[in-house]
Amino acid sequence: MNTFRIIVVGVILFFSSLGNTQSKQADYLEVIDALSLPDIRAAMLSSASHGLNYKAYWTDAMEQSFQQGGNPLLKTQANENFLNLLKDISLGVVNPESMGVDVKLKQKVFLTAPQLKVLLLASGTSANPFMESLVPKTAQYIALKEALHKLISYCSQGQWPELPPLKKDLKPGVYSPAIPALKERMRQLGYNIPSNDDIFDEDMVDAAVDIQWMSRVKPDGVISANGRTFKYLNTSCESRIQQVRLDMEKLRWFPQTFEDRYIFINLAMSQFTLIDKTGPSLFSMNFRTINGRVARKSPTLKDKIVYVVINPFWVVPPTIFKEDKVEEIRKLQPWEVEAYFQTRNYEVWNRDFTQRIDPTTIDWHAQDPNLDSEIFIRQKPNYNNALGVLKFMLTNSFAIYLHDTNQREIFSDPFRLISSGCVRLERPMDLAEYLLHGTPWTREMIERYAAKPGEVLDMDTRVALKKVMPVYMVFMTSQLSSDGVIRFAEDTYDQGSRLLKLGAW
Repeated sequence: MNTFRIIVVGVILFFSSLGNTQSKQADYLEVIDALSLPDIRAAMLSSASHGLNYKAYWTDAMEQSFQQGGNPLLKTQANENFLNLLKDISLGVVNPESMGVDVKLKQKVFLTAPQLKVLLLASGTSANPFMESLVPKTAQYIALKEALHKLISYCSQGQWPELPPLKKDLKPGVYSPAIPALKERMRQLGYNIPSNDDIFDEDMVDAAVDIQWMSRVKPDGVISANGRTFKYLNTSCESRIQQVRLDMEKLRWFPQTFEDRYIFINLAMSQFTLIDKTGPSLFSMNFRTINGRVARKSPTLKDKIVYVVINPFWVVPPTIFKEDKVEEIRKLQPWEVEAYFQTRNYEVWNRDFTQRIDPTTIDWHAQDPNLDSEIFIRQKPNYNNALGVLKFMLTNSFAIYLHDTNQREIFSDPFRLISSGCVRLERPMDLAEYLLHGTPWTREMIERYAAKPGEVLDMDTRVALKKVMPVYMVFMTSQLSSDGVIRFAEDTYDQGSRLLKLGAW
């Protein structure tokens, strides 16, 4: 009898929930029904400017019916599809929670029907302004929309043809009949190429070097017939448009607007940007980063810096412990273990960090799956600590944060997807100075406390921020930069193909 009652209650709750959903849907559609069919149609067609497939909302069959005069069923269908469009353009076509472990975002919540009605009235009961009120307003999204417009224009007018093949490598000072076409493509991407002759000049070299940085190859300014620079320039207009569309989708997962001060990290391009609009003039900070390799991707997420650690300890994360450190130790002879720990300033501690353990007493060859959860390896603060001398703590539960590094020379390498997930910063001291401005911790004081080469410490220093700093991390393979150049990166994390499988593009 109890089982029967549970089933009955479950059925009642299901249909009650279904009824509430249908009621909410009806409330939304009642708001949208105030719009005329031609107005809705025009807005749907214009959604292509936001990288969406307008035919997913206004189908060929609907267009045919519209041209034949339409009918009440067409208006009903248009209302439903326009509601779907409003949700997609606000929240994203793809639920970020379905993307995999390298996207740590929850899907946003759509507006209520009353809130939607307020926006409709504020837009003058006009479909396109109504739709535009829901799109992202971030600088990154607006820039990509502009890039998309340019690329679509080139494509539609046939101005992005396949480049002529190169018969030889192009170097500074070389003449070639293929060069004018290459220069035009560089101009289309936004590079400053004034001339249109057939000589490989300095402006062209500068553009080639920049492209090589984006292609993650050693920049030499040479364009080889089968090289990555030529491939970058000869990538089809349709492929570039697709990259931009998919990146616009990723930005829809984030808040519609960013704060007046925030950090934005483009993981695909390994670039850090800090924006502060709170002062009398815009302040920005830009530099390079090192972030996660393919096997240990840095996640797309929204977080915030809450405090800075000067001279941090480094607790080896479980993945690195198991896959790197234990494997390294197992290759050592027993008498080499102690030196391994001493030279690296490593210590072994129990789970609660209440007892230090002699590493030579541990059976590192034991096939114990709990080995990495029962003990921890911790590196003492020093200049060559894996985290360097500064750590910027985020609030996530994935052990992802920003930090200095002991491999400071790698920032001059164009390929910087080599970390184990955290983000290493090229200019950590500059960031610390900015974040701790207004506290007793001036730059001079931070530098005085920071460990010097050869110095090993037993204590870290934590400094809370007066105001937390929002951080946005996203793997974007396209970007319209402030210099007017549209840049692209390879989809090393393979997010694009996953998006294509999950969404109607």
